Amino acid sequence: MNRRSFLSNSALFSSLYLGGVSASYAKYDKLVNSNDNAVIFVFLGGGATHIETFNPIPNSPVERRSVTGATSTNVDGIQLGGLFKELSKRTDRVSVVRGFRHLDSSHATATHWVMGGERNQGGTMPNYPSYGSVVAGYYGPTSSPHGLPTYIKTSRIQGDGSAWMGQKFMGYEANGRGVADLTLKQPVEDFKSRTSLLQQIEDRSPMNGGEQWVELQKQASEVITGKASEAFMLEKDADYERFKDNKLGKDMLSAIRAIEYGAKFSTVTIGGWDMHTGIEAGLNRQQPVLDLYLSLAMDRVKEKGSGKNVMFVVTSEFGRTPKINGNAGRDHWSNSVPLLIACDGYEMGRIIGDTDKNAEVAEVGVCGPQDLRWTILSHMGLQRGNTWDSTEGRPMLITGTEEKNILTDI
Repeated sequence: MNRRSFLSNSALFSSLYLGGVSASYAKYDKLVNSNDNAVIFVFLGGGATHIETFNPIPNSPVERRSVTGATSTNVDGIQLGGLFKELSKRTDRVSVVRGFRHLDSSHATATHWVMGGERNQGGTMPNYPSYGSVVAGYYGPTSSPHGLPTYIKTSRIQGDGSAWMGQKFMGYEANGRGVADLTLKQPVEDFKSRTSLLQQIEDRSPMNGGEQWVELQKQASEVITGKASEAFMLEKDADYERFKDNKLGKDMLSAIRAIEYGAKFSTVTIGGWDMHTGIEAGLNRQQPVLDLYLSLAMDRVKEKGSGKNVMFVVTSEFGRTPKINGNAGRDHWSNSVPLLIACDGYEMGRIIGDTDKNAEVAEVGVCGPQDLRWTILSHMGLQRGNTWDSTEGRPMLITGTEEKNILTDI
């Protein structure tokens, strides 16, 4: 049996290899203080309004203030957008970052910037690895004891790739075919017999990259003969009824379960925030969904005892113009970008930074994508001044020395 025949009997081998999961690389182990922390990155695709979400400016002129009003929260002095009925009850567990901004109002390049921490002038192709790929690099592509990939994507986000780190750190798309590929399609003993035969063939057939191939084979075998697929059996979860009625809810539950099974970084996205017209109607469709399932996800993590370990990051590629336009909408705006971080391991229940009175420009406690990158990577135990050898053999800076940790340095 040749390699091609063997691969055809297990779609997972192909998807793991092409999708980015490969052998673990331990050369960078000394540059990360391993911990039990994890990140769930919630991306509001399209450019969510910073005003109607986290900075409603209720005392500003009517054409600027939140069209959905403001809601008081369980923290004195903090108001959120008027549709955050559930999140307002949990504001003592979040940090609202009003000083977050950058300089790009183009969907593609701004998304890459927010997803990786470096500005991308190259258009649609990422030129810097995403946070999830970096975490996968330092912890290994499959750090879970169940063989689950370190970096899980419940849906694809532009700029969520690995760039010059290489495809092995692309992350695993756990939707549709990706989840199906985690399940063995034949009896376990038959599969083990095939892998044993392949091992004998490899032992007698030296080839370039053979060592990595053997590691990949072992890794993939452990995934599909282990418990990795159980992470995505949502219907068996005790909380399934609470999450089942919306795609975002099921994606949130998938992300949480992936973390519970040993993944370290998981992305979730909810699109539809590009509201140039009729923003009030659009928000009434989107925001209550985000409000409900983000709140349920935070509750689940706390109930499972992981509130101090799991960091939720909620952001978008940019914000929206402070003044309502002629079509009752808001346009692209990058001088203030919505950002909320929730993690019980840090001081929560506060506003970090601020804008001017009309929410036009972040001007106090200003921070940007590089600071968000360090906040995430610091939470995951990475040290300052790390470099990574690119696929071309060049040392590339992963963490510098000047970025601020938004939660501890501002």
